[in-house]
Amino acid sequence: MRIGNWYTFVMKKRNIIALSIFAIFYISFGIFLTLNQEKVVYHPFPQDFQSCTNLVEAEKVTYQGTRMYVSTTTGPIVVLYHGNAGSACDRDFYANQFTQAGYNYIIVEYTGFSNDSQEPSHELIKQDVKNVISYLKSENIEKVIVAGESIGSGFAAYHASLAPPERLLLISPFTNLSAMAKERFWFYPTSLLVDNALDNVEALKNYGGEVTIIHGDEDSIIPHKLGQRLFESIPSEKDFITIAGAGHNDLFTTQQTYTTIQDFLTQE
Repeated sequence: MRIGNWYTFVMKKRNIIALSIFAIFYISFGIFLTLNQEKVVYHPFPQDFQSCTNLVEAEKVTYQGTRMYVSTTTGPIVVLYHGNAGSACDRDFYANQFTQAGYNYIIVEYTGFSNDSQEPSHELIKQDVKNVISYLKSENIEKVIVAGESIGSGFAAYHASLAPPERLLLISPFTNLSAMAKERFWFYPTSLLVDNALDNVEALKNYGGEVTIIHGDEDSIIPHKLGQRLFESIPSEKDFITIAGAGHNDLFTTQQTYTTIQDFLTQE
C-alpha cells in the first residue's frame, strides 16, 4: 500500500473511531438524562425540617404527609413554593417580607427535601400541593395568595389550576419543563425525552386572578424569554417586572426585587 493511501486509510479509521466514541457518549448521556431527569432538577439540602431555626415564629406542621412552616392560620396568607435547591427553611427572607406586608405564611417543604427519606419527584411534590390545598380548606382560609420561585413557579401554577388564589406571584418562572430542557440541552430531542410534568402555560390558561412575574434579564438558568412567553400566554390581568442586570441566583441582591414583592403584597 502506498504511503498516501495508507495515510488516508489511517485518517478515515481515526475519524470513524472518534465518531463512534462521540455517538456512544451522546446516546449514553441522553439515556442518563432521561432516566435521571428529576435528579437533575432537584437539589435538596439535608437540613432537618424539625430543627430549622430561621423561621422561629412558624409552627412546623405535617399534614397528610406534607411538611410546611406555618406562621398562623388567621387572616390573609401567602403560600410559597420554593426553588429546586436548598430547603424551605432557608427562605426566611420571604417570610420577613410577608409579615411586613401584613400577611401570614405557609412555606411548603417538598417531599424528598430536608432529610426526607424519599427522593423528590414531580408527582410527589404535586401531591404536596394537593395536601396544602386540603390544609387551607381544613383551616377555613379563604384569602390566599400563592407565590412560586423557579421550579416552584410550576407548583404555584399547579396550585392555581386546582384552587385559584386571589393573586399569583411568579419569580423567575418558565413556560414548561420541555422548553426548559430545550434551552439547556438543545442538542437533544428533548420533547421526546422530557417528562413535561409542569406546564405553566397550560395550568394558567383559565386563571382569572391577577399575576405578577419577576424575572432577571441576565438569568442563564431560566432565561428571561421563557418568563416573557409565559406572561404573554396568561389571559388575566398581569404585570411583568424585569430586574435589569440580575441573574437567577442573585435576583435578591437588588432592592428592586424586594420593592416589587412588597408592592405586589400591599396593593389593593
